[in-house]
Amino acid sequence: MIQKFPRLPVTFELAHPHDLLARYFLIDRELMASMLEHYDNTGLVRWLNLKALQCESPVTIDDNLQEVIGDLRFSVNFRNGEFSKVFLFFEHQSKKIRLYSLHCLRKILEFYEEWLTDPENAIAEGGKFPYPLVVLLYHGNISWNELLQIKDLIAVPQGVDGNVLWFQVIMIDLSKIQRETLQGHPALIALFDTLQSCSEGKLPENLGRIVGYFNEVKTDPRTKSWLTSIAHYTLATTKIEKDVIVNEFSKILDKKETENMIMSTMEELYANGKLEGKLEGETKKAVQNVLRLLNNRFHEVPESISHTVNSYTDLAVLDSLFDRACVCNTLAEFEQDLVNH
Repeated sequence: MIQKFPRLPVTFELAHPHDLLARYFLIDRELMASMLEHYDNTGLVRWLNLKALQCESPVTIDDNLQEVIGDLRFSVNFRNGEFSKVFLFFEHQSKKIRLYSLHCLRKILEFYEEWLTDPENAIAEGGKFPYPLVVLLYHGNISWNELLQIKDLIAVPQGVDGNVLWFQVIMIDLSKIQRETLQGHPALIALFDTLQSCSEGKLPENLGRIVGYFNEVKTDPRTKSWLTSIAHYTLATTKIEKDVIVNEFSKILDKKETENMIMSTMEELYANGKLEGKLEGETKKAVQNVLRLLNNRFHEVPESISHTVNSYTDLAVLDSLFDRACVCNTLAEFEQDLVNH
């Protein structure tokens, strides 16, 4: 029996939707290679044989953004070495982590411990560990201007080599990239625009442009699954009518196929108890958290700020405002951020 859903904005609960969407796209070898080629900020990628790039530990994520938890890890070779194995660790963050390098170091050491257990690697017989490379995709509202390395966290006297426990990080900060300068595979550009638009609280109005990127690859068999995952992400992070999604996606896919895709998704979510209207209580709690933090820091919040914060219903925007409330120096600075939103 087909459920009849009201023509109201709907959303459903999805843990870590930003990370799931990023990993669902970038588990694809072609998209990961495109990202490395166009957004490397280290000069290292020119040494890599991207044609040999392959995913060594694929995370099971379907286009409904349901996953089996796991790290996304790739292997590749240097162009000029038979022995040159490189392991690439992909990380996605929507919030800054001050001691991020410690988190990465832990991942690298865990991998090396696994490597030691495989007799074919023969470390004890003079073999060497693969070169570790971390790729960080960040799409928070606040630019990640300072990525501390381990050497920055260790006290070293002048004259002593401080380049300890060092590893290379390719950092892609979407908050610093203008939308019109996005490069690479059309699906990669769509991913980046989707994450940026959600971070800005403008995903519903930008959905048409995002779907338009797929015109170049509309015959690609992967396009339907990419669009399905974006539909799930949109439902999970915004307040939007299903008809808006159907209308936009029908410009690439067959309209009947699109309607069936969205309806089957909603029926499945409804059956699993995940489909619901945007929870007023969740929004109210997010608003209260922002205002409580401002009150604790500055003791009195002007009515103009309180009224504006209370007017927001987008949880992604409220989450961004909470981050700004943590770091702003004055209420005037925070109020300027409200204007920008």
